[in-house]
Amino acid sequence: MDDELIGKRIKQLRHARGVTQVSLAQEAKISLSLLRKIEQGDRDVSQPVAATVARVLRVDASTLTGQPYDREGSSPDRIHKLIPDLRRALNRWDLPTADPDLPARPAGELTRDARNIAEQLQQGHNTQLAEILPPLLTEAFAMVHATDDQRDRDIIADALLTYAHAAHTVAHQTGYEDLAANVEDRIQWIAGLTDNPAADGFAAWMRTTSLMRDGLYDGALWLLDTVRAAVDPGGRDDDALLTVGSLHLRSSLIAGRAGDLDTAMDHVEEAHGIATHLNTDTDNDWSHLAFGPSNVAIYRVACAVESGDGPRALAVADRTRLPSHMVTRLPTRVAHHNLDLARAYFWQGMHDKALDSLLTARRTAAQQTRHHPTTREVTNLLVRAHRRGNEPLARFTAWLGPGDDDW
Repeated sequence: MDDELIGKRIKQLRHARGVTQVSLAQEAKISLSLLRKIEQGDRDVSQPVAATVARVLRVDASTLTGQPYDREGSSPDRIHKLIPDLRRALNRWDLPTADPDLPARPAGELTRDARNIAEQLQQGHNTQLAEILPPLLTEAFAMVHATDDQRDRDIIADALLTYAHAAHTVAHQTGYEDLAANVEDRIQWIAGLTDNPAADGFAAWMRTTSLMRDGLYDGALWLLDTVRAAVDPGGRDDDALLTVGSLHLRSSLIAGRAGDLDTAMDHVEEAHGIATHLNTDTDNDWSHLAFGPSNVAIYRVACAVESGDGPRALAVADRTRLPSHMVTRLPTRVAHHNLDLARAYFWQGMHDKALDSLLTARRTAAQQTRHHPTTREVTNLLVRAHRRGNEPLARFTAWLGPGDDDW
């Protein structure tokens, strides 16, 4: 597991390029002591640090994280075998049907399929999504080009946004960041087929994934500020506010990664006001993502973690009680929340609680947890920290190895 530490990869790349620790720390704008801890395996690597270090060393962030995981070997995760078909389907976005003799289904049937895709997405079933999405994407792309009926076009575009959302999640969470960036372009194009401002807001939300990966925080914040004003220019429409609230939460995360906790919390408070007004927790469909009081509470913790403030993150988490419906309806959000907590607990030397958080994330959304860099990084650090045997940690470490994607 020591070979999988991001800090060790940073050290190897730094040596290969003849860069000193002092020089790397200065150019990446991080403290020398933090860099030393990272390279020694005493501190995990946050996404902002990975982005800035990757830029200085002139590599992609995935080179540091080692993603995609478990792609090679005698028993690679099954999802990797499915990615090529997903990539090919997304590449057909501007092509007609491959089988012109195949009768087109009524546009309304795509809505039914989209509901199933949204349910699979909510449950974190990435392998299943990678298997069922390619034919649906191929069909919907062909249909949207073939129809002259605007009502059918809107229905197809709506379904396509759901499909593309799921495809982006699969690619991003599995570590295929080039494919995820490609999907972001497709989502922008699909949004342009509609007259729904919420679709533009969703497209911008998704676009910031690759911007954050590359550490382009100013650009990401500018994009979200711009689209928020367009989605709701002041009418205070409740449907528009769902999207605006999600965009504020996204901005809070970006500001936190940029190290601006004050701005991050300003966005959280804006989202809190909207959530209080709407007084509901929504599910994770394309039009307004996941938004409501519960998700605002999760983001309060996430912002503190992203800015590196462990004590604040844990203090906020202690005051946060997530309702049971979050676990059943949005397990991926709950799992990500526990991955954030695992980092914060590790920073404070609370190793047992860090492992408990990883185990909770696994129980809640196994596929997402297994492929997330935080899972690997915190697990590796826990292994290094434990000089004596720890059976639960050993079992969890074995689960992270190649094999089945599920629990």
